Amino acid sequence: MSLKNLAAAAALAVLGAAVAAAPASAVTISNSTGQFSVGIGADGELYDAGSGVGFVRSSDGFDPIAPGTPRDSWGVGIVGGASAYADGQLYGSTVASTALTSGAHSAQAVTDTGLGLTVTQAYSFVGAGNILRIDTFVRNDGLDALDVVFQRAVDFDIGDGENVSGPYGASSHVADSSSYGFESPDPNAGPFGYSCFGGCNSTGDLGAAIRISLGNLAGGATSRFSYYYGLNSGRDSLDDLVAQGHAAGAQYIIGAQGAENGDYPSLGANSAILGVGGVPEPATWAMMLMGFFGLGAMVRRRRALAA
Repeated sequence: MSLKNLAAAAALAVLGAAVAAAPASAVTISNSTGQFSVGIGADGELYDAGSGVGFVRSSDGFDPIAPGTPRDSWGVGIVGGASAYADGQLYGSTVASTALTSGAHSAQAVTDTGLGLTVTQAYSFVGAGNILRIDTFVRNDGLDALDVVFQRAVDFDIGDGENVSGPYGASSHVADSSSYGFESPDPNAGPFGYSCFGGCNSTGDLGAAIRISLGNLAGGATSRFSYYYGLNSGRDSLDDLVAQGHAAGAQYIIGAQGAENGDYPSLGANSAILGVGGVPEPATWAMMLMGFFGLGAMVRRRRALAA
């Protein structure tokens, strides 16, 4: 096995250490207290048709994804070229294959997109458990550099209609965003029809979508970034949830809330967010592996000093 392949295999092993080895067609995971659960479809989109779970709050069953058409999606594209997406409940999926594994509180989906790009997504709960972080790795498996874009789009159903507003925060990597839950999952489909890029505050049957540019990804290089989904817990408002999303690492957020009290800044009882964090410079698997090993060595040194 070459050094490059060894580095890739070892890095994937580090990513998958917290999940079970058995593959699955769809899974549902919960945070450590069982207060929040997330369903993950066969290709890594959020919604488990078997359990009927999108992202649910156990105290009262609030789930902004499952009602109506339970739609969540992700897509990756080569600018000026082909694209692939996972959207099992609406548009269908065009990826080649996905290996989905899980433990009780985390999961991982490794997708061969068929484009010469491998997408690895690691799902975990952060904060008080009401924020789901999806650490995403897009690897260029070829030799030539590719200009790559990635997006997620979700339909929120919060009562009889939702008020969607944003963006909250800023990121130079965001290429477009939307307040509509049924935007095309194809990141090469053109600008969003209900763009929130310049700001939005509207009410209706809405949702959220965020598209980011990964720039030129060299052959063998990997781009890492994180998407965030959140539900309010207890009596927290949309303002509280947005603050929690930022604290978890999201830089750019689209927020949705119940419209029973009107448009933002009036606040509804239930709320949800979609956000994205920063996009560091792409790295080779070997560089990422050195980082993982360096972190492990630092932890071991600290343990030795404390002993």
